[in-house]
Amino acid sequence: RVVVRRGGRRETEDETKKMKACVIALALSGASAFNFGGAAKKSSKVPTGVGAERPSAALPWTTTVLDGSYVGDKGFDPLGFSKYAPGAWWFGEEGDGSLKIFREAELIHGRIAQLACLGWVFPELYHFPGNEKTGVDAYAAMNPFDAVDQIPSAAWTQILAFMASLEILRINRLKDPDYMPGDLGLGQGEGRWNPFRFDYTPEEYEEKQLQELEHCRLAMLGIVGLAAKSSGSDLGVLAQLGESFSTPEYASPAGFYFPVGI
Repeated sequence: RVVVRRGGRRETEDETKKMKACVIALALSGASAFNFGGAAKKSSKVPTGVGAERPSAALPWTTTVLDGSYVGDKGFDPLGFSKYAPGAWWFGEEGDGSLKIFREAELIHGRIAQLACLGWVFPELYHFPGNEKTGVDAYAAMNPFDAVDQIPSAAWTQILAFMASLEILRINRLKDPDYMPGDLGLGQGEGRWNPFRFDYTPEEYEEKQLQELEHCRLAMLGIVGLAAKSSGSDLGVLAQLGESFSTPEYASPAGFYFPVGI
């Protein structure tokens, strides 16, 4: 095994390669359940997600109005948001009594978090080369907090324009009363773009929806952990993780601290 020193630290090349391979495998396993379609077949009746007050399955000592009709609904609503289901207020609509906007927000934030988790570690595996115009090291920062300050203005403009166009498209779709939360028109179903030829049964499709939702929730927690790990360090997350499997330079034999023979 070859020992490589980085900024006063050391780690083995084979350990680093193993860690990178694990990260790629985990990222791809999460993406396999990333199902953009909201429903296998568009239903004429979109579930509201709320009903009469009942004991919560997730928090048995509390009650909730969540009725379990939404995929992944376990009755977890300790702050009672489900009692105040909003309408599309930006169109002047009053509360429609459904959780459509809440589920839409959960899916969108979760999908962004999945991409963010992958993007947080990907620059350590590969990053675009800079140039004289943008700066030779414009994309070389391994810590995402440092990378924000190095992104060229032109790149920020493209990123923000792309984000705005997606949000406009998504908000306009919310006007459709039959719109299923999170449905981007991809996946199986008539008139939908299905490049991977998905053809699930209704039971399989519901399971894929649940998988996506669980990955979304895990990713939202995961990106917080990645951000916390990157704060206060000039190293990337993978570099820090690799050091966990190497012997620190300040390690000494136990006899240095304890009498010989103990």
